[in-house]
Amino acid sequence: MPEPNTVHIERRFAVLQTNHSKAPTRFLSLRQVLERTSISRSLVYQLIKDEERPFPAPVHIGRRSVWIEGEVEAYMQDIVKAARRLDERRSVTA
Repeated sequence: MPEPNTVHIERRFAVLQTNHSKAPTRFLSLRQVLERTSISRSLVYQLIKDEERPFPAPVHIGRRSVWIEGEVEAYMQDIVKAARRLDERRSVTA
């Protein structure tokens, strides 16, 4: 019987395949997180500590810290949705 989770290591990232999703979950390095979000390293760590809307914390694999791609993407989408809702409220009250 196959294992429910299979880990494949490829170059600089790892892929975690689960039975729950057809799309693999990718690990992102800090550099990749910074490129995707266009924010600074210090802001990433500051946002991780934010109590209202915390940025996803990294997962520690040995000495490396990696972020889950889906969590980073979900955070970015949440920020965009919140900003658009705020813009809509401002345009209605103006």
